[in-house]
Amino acid sequence: MKTVILAGLDNLVFSAADLLNPKEYKLIGFGTPIEQAWNVYDANGEIKEDIQEMPVMPVEAAVAWEPDRFILAAGSREEDEALRYILLRANYQGEVFSLYDFFNGFSFRTAALRKLAWRLESLGVQGALADLGCYRGDISWQLNALMPDRKLYLFDTFTGYDARDIAKERELGLSEARPGEWSFSSRELENFEQRILSRMPHEENVVVRAGWFPETALELEDEHYALVYMDAGLYQPTVAGIQYFYPRMEKGGVILIAGYEDGRTLSVRKAVADLEAQYGAFLMLPLCDLSGTVMIVKP
Repeated sequence: MKTVILAGLDNLVFSAADLLNPKEYKLIGFGTPIEQAWNVYDANGEIKEDIQEMPVMPVEAAVAWEPDRFILAAGSREEDEALRYILLRANYQGEVFSLYDFFNGFSFRTAALRKLAWRLESLGVQGALADLGCYRGDISWQLNALMPDRKLYLFDTFTGYDARDIAKERELGLSEARPGEWSFSSRELENFEQRILSRMPHEENVVVRAGWFPETALELEDEHYALVYMDAGLYQPTVAGIQYFYPRMEKGGVILIAGYEDGRTLSVRKAVADLEAQYGAFLMLPLCDLSGTVMIVKP
């Protein structure tokens, strides 16, 4: 069994701990620049002689613990390279494994979509498809390809986070998201709908609903759904999405919600928790990808 330290630049490093195989790795600590998480220093800034909890320390300090392997929990290529540079500067000589490289090459979400599409078809579950927070359509085109005969609704502002949703984030103290974040460029916005549709293998069954959700769901009150993917990222659109879609899911239908178990944000988790407190627990299963996706199944 190899000793390992998980290293990351944000709270994703703590979420990644659940992915470790306890038969292969013994976790001996975390390396992160999040100062408020460090627990290895005393009031004088000296290393404690006795550390009762799992050690959390700067990445540079973690090198001195001489683990067999560092596992890098990064959400992007840039973050992964930044962590590698820190280890290089600290003269770490052991093994380095990148979760980003692994998850970039193998997509748990794509695998789940394929298996769900097969199961929904084999069970005869009827209904449309939807992608809330579709952005550039990376998930949308897969839904369209996997279930080409079904109507697919794409919901997004395409101008980034709406100021009304950001106001709710600030009110609840959930995130530092900014209005307009994840927006198309001004040039892209000139023909954003055609840009999205051009990625769809069966665009004749795709409907783009641009604007603020849930206003964009008006006139769709009678629609029913078999499979929905939600990557809204914020509290308010996640609440609105579940409130709209869940009652309209066919029996056996599935809602995939990205970001629920993502240690970098609390917005999606709180949205789900508040709805469960009001209506009762959902039948929810984790997908165990880096985006913290969960599945809600309609009984």
